[in-house]
Amino acid sequence: MKQLTTRVGPIALLSLITPLSAWAIGGPSTNFFMQGLNHPLVIPAHLIVVFALGLLLGQQGWRQARVVLPTFIVVFCGALLMTRIQSVSWDTEMILLPLAGLMGILLTLKRQLPLVLPLIIAAIAAVVIGLDSSVPQIPGLQARKIYAHLSGSGVSISALLLVVTFIALALRNVLQGVILRILGAWCTAGALLVLALLLANVART
Repeated sequence: MKQLTTRVGPIALLSLITPLSAWAIGGPSTNFFMQGLNHPLVIPAHLIVVFALGLLLGQQGWRQARVVLPTFIVVFCGALLMTRIQSVSWDTEMILLPLAGLMGILLTLKRQLPLVLPLIIAAIAAVVIGLDSSVPQIPGLQARKIYAHLSGSGVSISALLLVVTFIALALRNVLQGVILRILGAWCTAGALLVLALLLANVART
């Protein structure tokens, strides 16, 4: 356990790196940082995908998680920065929800996957969530406030993924992995439910 904590340290540190302006007590950037923290938590598609990815990495074991976790964080941070020059013109939920459903199915099947598959899934999730976390365009908005908001989103998503992954690692062998398989089934059901509600709203308009 001590060895695991030592290995986890650099990953956790990477996820918590933010501009100093974001932590300025009483500064105007603080509010934007807090808004960034809250942003991913109010989007069901983001939460379901991050939750499912963390469970999948935990089920696959630390050998894969230690590679996929930093990859996700780096790609995600890059996607956040890309929002400064690229806006999303497609429906991200129609990508994220089926992706969450796929991960839920993989969790239920409980198969040891080749490393490349979780890497691809994590990279897709990181790019889509990152590009979908852009800051609203407000005339005259200072760059430091934009980066404070993006930093908040980065910390929120990365920390959530780390927490879920480590909990899943602890539950990996409990009851022969049945708990993670049940949670995987819930992820698939939740993703399909949200997707059905979205399609129903689209059909009404």
